[in-house]
Amino acid sequence: MQQINKELSKDLLVSHLRDSLDKATSALNEFTKLAEGSQELREWATNEIAKYALSIRASKLDKDELENFFKYPYCILPGKHEGECFLAIPKFVDAHFGWLHKVTPSFNIFLVNQYVDWLGELPAALKKEMKFPDPLDVHLDGEYLIGPETEKAYAKHPMFFTKQKDGRLLVDKSRHFEMLAALIKDGILPFIPKAVSKEDFVDLKCDFELRDYQKEAWNEFLKFSNIGAFFPPSTGKTYLGIYALTHIIGPHLVVVPSRLLIEQWIERIELYTDLKVTNDIKKDGFDVYVTTYQTGLKSNRQYKLKIVDEVHHLPANEFSKLSTIKNEYSIGLSATPQREDQREEYIFALTGKPVGLAWEQFKKLGIIQNPPMHVWIVKNETDRTKQVEKLLQEEQKTIIFCDSIEMGKTISKRFDLPHVHGGSKEKLATIKDTLVSVVSRVGDEGVSLSDIERVIEISWLHGSRRQELQRFTRLLHGRGAQGEAHLIMTGQEYETDHKRLFGLMDKGFKIVLHREGEKEKSFEGMPRAQTIKAPKERKEKTFSVKQETPPNVINHPILSLPGIQKKLNTLNKAEVQLVNLLFQREKEEFTRDGLAILLGFSTADSLRHSINFGKLKKMQLIHYTSKTVKADLSLIGLT
Repeated sequence: MQQINKELSKDLLVSHLRDSLDKATSALNEFTKLAEGSQELREWATNEIAKYALSIRASKLDKDELENFFKYPYCILPGKHEGECFLAIPKFVDAHFGWLHKVTPSFNIFLVNQYVDWLGELPAALKKEMKFPDPLDVHLDGEYLIGPETEKAYAKHPMFFTKQKDGRLLVDKSRHFEMLAALIKDGILPFIPKAVSKEDFVDLKCDFELRDYQKEAWNEFLKFSNIGAFFPPSTGKTYLGIYALTHIIGPHLVVVPSRLLIEQWIERIELYTDLKVTNDIKKDGFDVYVTTYQTGLKSNRQYKLKIVDEVHHLPANEFSKLSTIKNEYSIGLSATPQREDQREEYIFALTGKPVGLAWEQFKKLGIIQNPPMHVWIVKNETDRTKQVEKLLQEEQKTIIFCDSIEMGKTISKRFDLPHVHGGSKEKLATIKDTLVSVVSRVGDEGVSLSDIERVIEISWLHGSRRQELQRFTRLLHGRGAQGEAHLIMTGQEYETDHKRLFGLMDKGFKIVLHREGEKEKSFEGMPRAQTIKAPKERKEKTFSVKQETPPNVINHPILSLPGIQKKLNTLNKAEVQLVNLLFQREKEEFTRDGLAILLGFSTADSLRHSINFGKLKKMQLIHYTSKTVKADLSLIGLT
């Protein structure tokens, strides 16, 4: 036990160096030294604490107990339910595990369970210390539950089975998913490999290549036939789905929670593939049918592959019926496999083998950005509007999120902005083509804008952590500066709804609190390792909505051709900058290290994770070898 505690202490300390993943080996050595052998550091800390104790007339200080604290700077408490526990970590330790449950003046308290482990967020030593019960050795094989411990499963959940035979349990069809959820809640992943049939493979047009972590998810899909892909926003979950659509014979069904996402899926499928796609499930002869959850429930067609986007909605009583649609393979997609009703087990039960990776890893790879959240505490609605006006003095690509339709209309009229809500037409096009737009809850999920720079929230769904994370992470899709988020709350709203910020804190994002008459400060519970500069003072000027010059300026005349422009509009900012550079210097060849320096990346790896070279080659824009990259002039008829 002492060795386990020792290992856990190291893990907690090592996590403080997450901003140095590329130097993990040296960081581990340094922190091992600090944890095991730095008597000087401990003596310094002890003396500082002793001075503080004396300053508040608390002269009794047991230095032996303080030494124990340095060895075990955390506390594990039993959770409310089986298979979960609470982990209390001092705020000065920069570590985030699981979901933030509560914040005290000195501790962050996290709820940790097996779901966190399945998504790759728990270090090995912490798992040992948590003492999660060993799951039963059982698996689902068609209609039967099989394995060496089926008797124990039957003893615990007899209501889900209708027959016992030869060590196999026949599952009651009417309670199939209820049974799956119960097993998953027990910590069991009952999925067994069931490979995609070779007869179902095709190789159709797909104008991009998968990144390494997407390939791992694809390989898991090929192995299990049904997976849930739980990656952060802007990491390519939609592209994983489109890749599957072009490599598995159809017809296919894609279900999404909003009409806005229908527009986005169809737009991308038409852009990158030759698949015939429609949003009308009554029509015949199409490869892909993209529809809302509600319309999908009416479908009686049999599909080869079913993709459920924003799959965290699926456990809702109405939408869970989507699981009964006839299909052979399925992929569930979500950046936030969490629910306010605590029914996370159904998310996993209704998708398949979970595939995930800690958000922190994507930050280190430079794939997602790390924007701050500014929380403004105002007195009333008048001051809320004034704060919006102040923020809009700086012209940036912005979404103003507003749940209240009436408030949205008021802000829209006040600042002469388009208002996008459930009844609006061409929702996605309006948001894309306008510098600033007021958007209702229809824009909460899935909207991907490569030029997004700012998110402002003025109305929301109470303390919903998932909604806050969904809205905030629209910024992760941006490819320019890291962007910024602003939440404008009255004092009363802050008191009742501040828990919605915990979802951001779970992922290690910085919260900066602004209250009139007070110096800005970090929200309680945030790591000290990250620092955010105060916002620059904005020059007073009359706000007007206008289209600015696009950030990705095109200098080469060939790149201004309509056909090339259509391709460039699908790229992120880094990819456009790369293409522009190569065509400006069309006769030169570059190494990837050289390009990284020219484009402002710290390493060639950072460049590779931000730019999809395979996609650019397929789009006939560049030519590259293992050593060099250049503009492919021959592919567009320039040689």
